[in-house]
Amino acid sequence: MAYCKYHPLTASTYHCESCQINQCDHCVDDDPEHPEPRCFVCAGAVDSLGATDIAPFWRRLDRAFHYPMNKQTMMLIFIASLLASLGAFIGGITGFCLSLIVTAITTKYSFLCLQRTTDGGVTAPDMNEAFSGGFKIILHIIFILIGISLMIVGVERLFGGLASVLFSIFWMVCLPAVFINYARFEQIGPAINPIEIGRLVFTLGGAYLLLLLFIAIMIASVGTLHQILEEQVYFFSAILQSIVSYYYLIVIFHLMGYLIFQKQKILGFTSRLESSEHSAGRSSQNRMLANIDVLTKEGQFDGACATFKQGLQAFPTSYELHSRFFDFLYGLNKLDEIDAFWPTYLDLVGRQGRENQASTAYQRLLLLDKHYQPTSPDVRYRIAQACFEAGKSVLVVKLLNGLHRDDPQYKALIPAYELMAKALDDLPNKREQAEKLRRMMRQLAHHST
Repeated sequence: MAYCKYHPLTASTYHCESCQINQCDHCVDDDPEHPEPRCFVCAGAVDSLGATDIAPFWRRLDRAFHYPMNKQTMMLIFIASLLASLGAFIGGITGFCLSLIVTAITTKYSFLCLQRTTDGGVTAPDMNEAFSGGFKIILHIIFILIGISLMIVGVERLFGGLASVLFSIFWMVCLPAVFINYARFEQIGPAINPIEIGRLVFTLGGAYLLLLLFIAIMIASVGTLHQILEEQVYFFSAILQSIVSYYYLIVIFHLMGYLIFQKQKILGFTSRLESSEHSAGRSSQNRMLANIDVLTKEGQFDGACATFKQGLQAFPTSYELHSRFFDFLYGLNKLDEIDAFWPTYLDLVGRQGRENQASTAYQRLLLLDKHYQPTSPDVRYRIAQACFEAGKSVLVVKLLNGLHRDDPQYKALIPAYELMAKALDDLPNKREQAEKLRRMMRQLAHHST
């Protein structure tokens, strides 16, 4: 199994031929404006590797039996059961035509379920899709059954009765494979070619035998239901039996489709489960963050920084984007860039009631440079306010000390020093300095007037 270059423990689902790298769902650009996913590094189209780590169908039986349980499919099952029972009750040409129509619709819908599941669909198709093309499928199935019968007769004449019995058993066992091949290729030839059918069954292996077992159990349960309801009112018991039969029919065709989906790599095609498709649900912001992750891991820091800045303009209220940009700059030790970013960051955390994050961020920067001070006096004051609220008086003093020398024209100098005096009051053996600072504040206030 191939793994994502950027997530070594995650199976890859795409391959970029240009960059010669494998990526997982997270690491490709699935912008809905693009016709297909693209590589974040080179912007070229990527090739799907299909689904990975596909759960065997027997582990999804609960989902398989829930598959028809939606409003449209259950409505189709109920109406088909009602009409089929009515056709059998009426009899004659009218009843035959009604039954034929119902058979055409349910058969078409069952094959649609098989095809849709093979392509990765986890929801049943729209009911309206069943109302066209059903008679063609029935006609083809009749031709398929006639073709199989003729082959059995031919084997009997050439090799005798025992060979024909064995050949008949072969076709009985392979009947689901016949339907699968017909649904895959929509042609009669592959569906009645014994070599193609045998190859498919051999390829599916033990999973196919397990599928046969589940099919046999469902058929047997319908027979048991028939025996239980045999003495009940015919019309209503027929409806109930038809409902169960059509329900099982859809489940069986869904399981056959999922088995093909499960074995897609061996069968030479790729498909994805709808539930694993990420393009429909991933937001523009998450797509942008994924782009940044890839660029950062590729060492393209300038590109990642530019993408961050685009994101800050596009999503000015995103705390995640702002905090991750701060982490990005911190990781690169870009204190000058952080200085420029502080006002934007402080505005955001202030609006969202996250002022305590400012004091935490400042403490982290002191780990990079214990003498670090923001260049803007307003930023120093605002961070000091956050530190004071967090009970970090030492940091308040560190931030505001000498502010009158660094920027004597700062308009909020007196409120800033009032805050510093309060912080000094909270520190041991600093009362004298606090009083000295208050005297200086009175002098500043006098001069300002």
